Amino acid sequence: MRAKRFLIVVLTMVVAWCGLYVEPAFAAYDLPYYIEVDLTNQIVTIYNTSDNTVARQMLCSTGASGHETPKGVYYLPPKDRSDERSEWYNFYALRVYAKWATRIINGYLFHSIPCNRPNLESMSQTAVKQFGIPASHGCVRLRVEDAEFIAKNCLKGTRVEIFESGALDEDLRQLLFISSYTGEDGMTYQEFLGISETDLGRGSVGEDVLDLQYRLSDLGYFEGDPDGKYDIKTIAAVKHLQSDLGLADNGIASESLMQVIYSEEAPVSTGEATLEEGKSGPVVKKLQTALATLGLYDGPIDSILDLDVTEAVKKFQIACNYDVDGIVSAELQQAIYYVLSELKETFGEDSIPAVEMVAEEINFATVEAKANIIIRSQPDTESEELGKVYIGDTVMVLGTDGKWANIVSGKLNGYMYVKYLTNPTVDYNYILRYTGADGKTYSIGSTVEERLKGAKSFADEFSALYASEQFTSYADEPVEYATVTTGSDDVRLNLRAEASSEADVLAQVPNGTDLRVLSHEEEWTKVGYDEAIGYLMNQYLTFWEGSAADVGGDDDEGLSLDQLNIAEMDVEIEATVISPEIDGKTIKPHLYEETSTKADKLTTMAVGAQVKIVKFIDDPSSDYSWVQINYLGQTGYMLDVCLKYQVEGA
Repeated sequence: MRAKRFLIVVLTMVVAWCGLYVEPAFAAYDLPYYIEVDLTNQIVTIYNTSDNTVARQMLCSTGASGHETPKGVYYLPPKDRSDERSEWYNFYALRVYAKWATRIINGYLFHSIPCNRPNLESMSQTAVKQFGIPASHGCVRLRVEDAEFIAKNCLKGTRVEIFESGALDEDLRQLLFISSYTGEDGMTYQEFLGISETDLGRGSVGEDVLDLQYRLSDLGYFEGDPDGKYDIKTIAAVKHLQSDLGLADNGIASESLMQVIYSEEAPVSTGEATLEEGKSGPVVKKLQTALATLGLYDGPIDSILDLDVTEAVKKFQIACNYDVDGIVSAELQQAIYYVLSELKETFGEDSIPAVEMVAEEINFATVEAKANIIIRSQPDTESEELGKVYIGDTVMVLGTDGKWANIVSGKLNGYMYVKYLTNPTVDYNYILRYTGADGKTYSIGSTVEERLKGAKSFADEFSALYASEQFTSYADEPVEYATVTTGSDDVRLNLRAEASSEADVLAQVPNGTDLRVLSHEEEWTKVGYDEAIGYLMNQYLTFWEGSAADVGGDDDEGLSLDQLNIAEMDVEIEATVISPEIDGKTIKPHLYEETSTKADKLTTMAVGAQVKIVKFIDDPSSDYSWVQINYLGQTGYMLDVCLKYQVEGA
C-alpha cells in the first residue's frame, strides 16, 4: 500500500505539472500533423494538417483491461525525461525498454513493442503475439518504425485524440497487420486499400478474379476456397506476393503483375497458407524438394501432396515436437525452410549429409491400485515422499529394478512399486541427426533425458522466432543481475537515493532478492526495486548473468479464476504478500522457480508488496496450493498461504 500511495503522489505531481501545459493556439494550423487513436480498431492514424489526408496509418496495442489508455484530446507535451523521443527509453519500474517513446500525457506514451534489454533481439515475445489487441499497461505500442516517425516528426503541441469509434473494420486491421501505410514508396492511401479504377482490385468480381485466386492458391499465397470476389483475403495474398517480388505491396493486380503471376518466374510462398493432403501446384513442388533435401521424402517431385508427402511431414513433426497430423501449417512450412537453410549453412549448399532417424523407445503404464500411490525419492519405503500419482494416471516408466519402477509423472520423477502398474504401452521419440564427413553434426529434437532436464523442443523455440519474424530476429543474450546477500533473512539492505551511505533510504531490500542491474559505480550499483530507483552497496551484492528471453514486465500469460468461482466476472486479481504464522511457525514469502519448496528461490518477497496473479496451479503431485505471480516483470511461484487476495470489481 505504501508503494501505491507513493505512486498516487507522483502521478498527482505529474498531473499538476501537465496542467500548466495548456492547448497551444497554433496546434491546429502550424504543425504538420495531427493524430487519432481508434481504441475499437487498435489503429493509429496520422493526418496531414494542411489537407486532412492520411500521412501514415498503423496497427497498435493500447491498454489492456484494468490498464485502459485514457480517452480524450491531448497535445504532445515537452520532454519530461532526456530519453524521451530517443532511441531507447527505460521503464525503470517494469525493468523493460522501448524504442522512440513519445509522451502523450502523464505516464502514457507512444513507443515500440517493449524489449527486455536495449536491443531488438530481446523483444517481448508475448507482446509480439498480442500486437493489434489491447495488451499494454496503458501506453500505445507500435512497430519500431512507426514509433520513430512520431518521435521525429510529431512535434510538441501535436494534437492527439484517443477515442472509441465503435465500428470494427477488420479488413483495414488485416491490411495494417501486414504493413503500415506510409506513402514513402509513392503509394497513395487508395492504392494501399487495394482500390483501382483500371486493374483488378478491391471490389472486382468475376472469372478473372476466380482464375487469379486459383493461381495464387497454387503458389501458396491464397488460403480458402476461391469465390471470384476480390476481398481482403485476395488483397492480402497479392500484397505478400508483391512483397516477395520487392514491389510496392498495394494489393492491386495490374496487367504487368498478372503476367508475372501466370509465368514460370512467379514466386512461390515459403509459408502463407496451410497445405493439406490433396493440395497441388508449385507450392507443393517446393515443399517436396525441401523434404527430399532433408532426407525425409524419396517420392516423385510431382507437385501433388499425397500420402507419402504427408508421412514425411509427420517425421519432421515428431522430431520437432509439433502435433503429428501431417497438416503443413504456415509456421511448419517456415520451420522446414529454416532447418534447410541451417543445414546448408552448416554443411554447404550441396553437401548436406544423409539423415539418421534415431528412434528412442518410451514405455508407459497405467496406475492401478485401491488408493493413490506415494512416489519416493529412492527405491525404499523409508526414503523421502516426493508426491503422489493417482488411480488411472498414465506414467512414463524409465526403468525397473526388482519390485520398484522409476517413473515420471508431470514434474514428478521418483519410485513406486511395479505391481501397481498395468497396461504397458510403447511409444517412440525421434531425433533427426545429420553428420558430416568431418564429424560435424546437426540434430533436430531432444532425447527423453534432455527433455526431462528441461530442454526446450524445436517447436517451442521456433514458435518464438516465428511470432516475432515481422518485427525482428530473435536471440537470447545474457543480462546482468545482482542478488542481495546480507547473510541473514532477518537483515535487509538499504536502497539509497544517491551513491552514498548518508543519502536517504528509499526502501529496505530483503536478503536473497534478485535485481536487474541498471548501472555500476565504484562501490555502488544502481537498481530498481518496487517503485524506487536507487543504489545498493556492492559489498552486499552477488553479481551474475542470466537469460532475459523469458523476463519482462509485459509477459504475464493471463489469469485462471476457476478456484475463486468468478470465471464469468470481469475482474483482475491482485494480492498482498504476507508472512503468516501457521502452527507456531512463520512462513517466509519466498518466490520459487517451480512449484516446490525444494526448488531454487528467485527471491524473498517483501511483506506488503503488491503482486498480480497469473494463474492458480492445480498440481496433484504437490502437497501445497501454489499460485503463479508476476511482480515487476519477474514471474515465479508462491505458496497460496503467503498471499492475501484483492479482487477489483468483484
